[in-house]
Amino acid sequence: MHVPDLVIRNTRLVLPEGIVRGELSIEEGRISEIAVSGLAKGDREIDAKDNIVMPGAIDVHVHFYDRNFLHREDFRSGSIAAAAGGVTSVVVMPLDTPTFTPRAIKNVIRVGQKDSLIDFALHAGNMTADSIKYVSKVAALGIKSFKVFTCAPYYMDYKAIGELMGVVKSVDGVTFVHAEDDEVLRDQTQRVLHEGRKDPFAHSDARPSEAEGKAVQKILPLSRRTGCRLHLAHITTRKGCELLREAKKKRLPVTAETCPHYLIFTRDDITRLGPFLKVSPGLKTSEDRAALWDALAKGVIDIVATDHAPGTRKEKEVGWKDIWKAQIGVPGVETLLPIMLTEGVAKGRLTLERMVDILCAKPAQIFDLYPRKGVIREGSDADLVVIDLKKKTTIMARELHHKIDWTPYEGMRVKGMPTITISRGIVLAEDGEVVGEPTHGQFLAR
Repeated sequence: MHVPDLVIRNTRLVLPEGIVRGELSIEEGRISEIAVSGLAKGDREIDAKDNIVMPGAIDVHVHFYDRNFLHREDFRSGSIAAAAGGVTSVVVMPLDTPTFTPRAIKNVIRVGQKDSLIDFALHAGNMTADSIKYVSKVAALGIKSFKVFTCAPYYMDYKAIGELMGVVKSVDGVTFVHAEDDEVLRDQTQRVLHEGRKDPFAHSDARPSEAEGKAVQKILPLSRRTGCRLHLAHITTRKGCELLREAKKKRLPVTAETCPHYLIFTRDDITRLGPFLKVSPGLKTSEDRAALWDALAKGVIDIVATDHAPGTRKEKEVGWKDIWKAQIGVPGVETLLPIMLTEGVAKGRLTLERMVDILCAKPAQIFDLYPRKGVIREGSDADLVVIDLKKKTTIMARELHHKIDWTPYEGMRVKGMPTITISRGIVLAEDGEVVGEPTHGQFLAR
């Protein structure tokens, strides 16, 4: 008699059709059968105890690897943190070192395949006008998304971005844009510096809401003209949400993300956490935060990604005296799922099904990983997370797995926790303890 590798029983499965009581079996890393009951006994059995089983979360914006900043994070530590938090796939974004030549990309793939616990894809970036010539060669390596900035320090002018989008369209790729207008940022930063300001609010004040609105307004017509798929990184403002809503009504090929830190914090929190909340774009108002949640619930913003970019405590602390010297970014990959379960599902802002769409199906669809990833269906990779919706805990840095020793969410009470993380049929984490091997992760060519 045929014996499945793993069977998960007594569960509520989050399927595309809705939440269904049932069980599933896994063979050779894929979901082989989904049934209400009666599946053959497996080599290994998991009793989910009537808990939720959802697809593994996909974080499409993480900074796990830069050869010059391995003291902050690397593939091994970042992927272990991801698995502990119920994230089974990531798309790794360049940090500072450009990664847009075939040689540079092959090197990152090699490091990831050696060190990553979970499956990973890559974005090429940070693109320049001179790097457009590499797009087709990079696409042939399985990289179909290209990161650009409309502002310093990786500024690319709108004309060049339009040219890039035309080429990216030809390989059926996605142009991934950090949308803050360089002219607005330059003028406002000069004003703040002229006042001699170095306080923790200075960086946020130098990045006003107007910068996002202006950049999005200039980028959207390029998507219309080229037909290229456009993905907007970390939307932070009510204006950004309004522009997205209009673009989607016009059926432009545009998608967008926001991040947990924009859904949780506002600029008022800088009083308490100072440089530890130095992020780009900067934090905005409570009205902007409310608009983000509304846009997420209604599908105007498609996904949540973390922009996971840790810096050491030392690299942050200097910002109390001089914010310009502090490293930019926060860790977030391990806390993504508990925060969305708590602030989204438990507080009634999102249904569980909508959260799964935001964290699983949509990221996979936008970045060409669907239906291999992001969905529970027969034939898909067995990337699964068992969720205890009732489990409560307090986020504490000492219990997290990323390389640095702090989190902006320290002390936050969360309700809903991943208890088992499975990647391609292999259990990687149980109750916060990572049990998988770092060489498990595979590169996801798209």
